[in-house]
Amino acid sequence: MSCSQPTNVANEPSGEELRAPIIQTSDTLKGCEGQIMEFNILDYFDSNVPIVNSVLFSEELQITVDSLGDGHFRLSQPAELSGEFRILATITNSNDVTLEAELMYQIKENSDLPVPSGEELVIMPLGDSMTNDGRSRIKLWNLLSNDGHELDYVGNQHQGSSIPDPDHEGVGGIKIQGIIDKAESLMKTHKPGYVALMVGTNDIAWYFDEPASEIANRWDDLIDRIFDSSEPGTYILAATIPPVSSKNVGKSGMSIQDRAVMVQHYNAELRSIIKDREANGDHIILADMEAALDPDKHLSGDGVHLNEEGYAIMGRVYYDAMNKALKEQE
Repeated sequence: MSCSQPTNVANEPSGEELRAPIIQTSDTLKGCEGQIMEFNILDYFDSNVPIVNSVLFSEELQITVDSLGDGHFRLSQPAELSGEFRILATITNSNDVTLEAELMYQIKENSDLPVPSGEELVIMPLGDSMTNDGRSRIKLWNLLSNDGHELDYVGNQHQGSSIPDPDHEGVGGIKIQGIIDKAESLMKTHKPGYVALMVGTNDIAWYFDEPASEIANRWDDLIDRIFDSSEPGTYILAATIPPVSSKNVGKSGMSIQDRAVMVQHYNAELRSIIKDREANGDHIILADMEAALDPDKHLSGDGVHLNEEGYAIMGRVYYDAMNKALKEQE
């Protein structure tokens, strides 16, 4: 009987097992008639090692699939096309594992979308550094433009980008009080028909010494200041702030010190205020950023600001809120 050790040691993974698999996490792309859809391959496939190549195509001649690089794709189709269509995918990761898969592209009819009136939509993007970052503004601009709307962004800040309008009012580091102080001047100077407002992160994320209710009351005062200084019929697209990573930054002795929990309490206060204002007839629409963003997937390295995918989601949440406002005006 040989005493030599077996070639394969028990429980030791083979070379094949060490090759990280690619897992399909979702199989349905949801679009809308006449709209361009952009997405990241990581929304639909997962791998423990980087995905290095992805090829997508459609057998339907009416569906166009364009690679935007770095795992991002754009789907487009004729304006009146709706229904379900197959998208074929070949995904390869850095372990040279390849997965061939299918995605279903569901294009719904856009009967729920407001019909462009031909009048220019004057929008003020208003907030802090996340509004200053152009990526959400670009996303909102492109989505509304694709629907046929004429747009004009307004504000005292200017930042060139891939869209033709550099104007906005996103100021890094600003708190709620800072916007209250200049709201009257902004509204009377620029006369926006729509204010895309997201503020409060700087009142909480770096240090706070007051409860969420007090910060939310100050935000409510800001809403009053905007409405009081605006033209009749102005809409506020009122955003909750994005989630943040957990970190104790509150004043010692406060019942809540964790900034992640504080953001949740603050946003709950905002939703309640918005609901009450809607019931009272105010032209205010909830843009629920917190509900749409995942802190494990959409935050940058500082745990407060967003990554590229997060900013794209921010733009789409504003787009959905904008369409609700336009529907109410029809």
